[in-house]
Amino acid sequence: MDFRLTARQEELRGTARALTDFITKYELDCEENNGLPPQAHTEIRDAVLDSGLQAVNMPKEWGGAGLTILEQVTVQAELGRLTGALWDMVWRPANALSYCTPEQRERYLVPVIRGQRRDCYAVTEPEAGSDPQSLRTTATRTDGGWVLNGEKWFVTVGDHADFMIVLAAAGEERAPTLFLVDKDTTGIEMTRVPRWMHTFVYEHPEFTFTEVFVPEDAVLGEVGQGYDITRSWFTEERLMIAARTIGAAERALELARDWAVERRQFGSPIRPSPTSS
Repeated sequence: MDFRLTARQEELRGTARALTDFITKYELDCEENNGLPPQAHTEIRDAVLDSGLQAVNMPKEWGGAGLTILEQVTVQAELGRLTGALWDMVWRPANALSYCTPEQRERYLVPVIRGQRRDCYAVTEPEAGSDPQSLRTTATRTDGGWVLNGEKWFVTVGDHADFMIVLAAAGEERAPTLFLVDKDTTGIEMTRVPRWMHTFVYEHPEFTFTEVFVPEDAVLGEVGQGYDITRSWFTEERLMIAARTIGAAERALELARDWAVERRQFGSPIRPSPTSS
């Protein structure tokens, strides 16, 4: 079996490496200031659009790059070389948004693909971390829609996103259901932004939902389909995380090798140059 990359995959890797090299110049600023200013976000967004690597997991007919899973992994492995999670600035809409109705797609997904909006996924709760079936956030039917009440933790990109995909127990049946919720909806409060040992270009805030009304057409997918859609999202995201760790490990190895070649102790390099005899 031939495991070498195809010509197309090599081309994508080269494009992703060029984009990675461009974003690398923002690493120190992100590290020193725990994030980047708006101007940097704009510059990187424009570079992503120029590269054609926006929304690699969405079809071309919607404006995405339309890459296969293997092609996405090839791109993510290169982006993983970036520190401060700057790879996340090369946006991949949550694959849950592929369940949008045509109307929802035009309002939410297409603007995300174009870099005009940003989504975040609100699943984790104080008592429901690795067990989403213990969720306490509820969605109660009311005239014309639903009312959400609850709390969500560790909502990655929640500080930057302008709408949320919220998992809640819907109705008396407590059917796990996803809702598309604009972040500026009355009753949503970003209550805390925890501090972390790592540097991340975005934050992982906590949110509370108090009598948050959303219309009937805010349901993403079908009532009761929330776990299945979320499980698919988890599966794809975990795979891309694995790809990025490979890129991070490769860069770490390269930096360690270069440092070892240049480092001298007791009058000689601690590691001979590969070109030396």
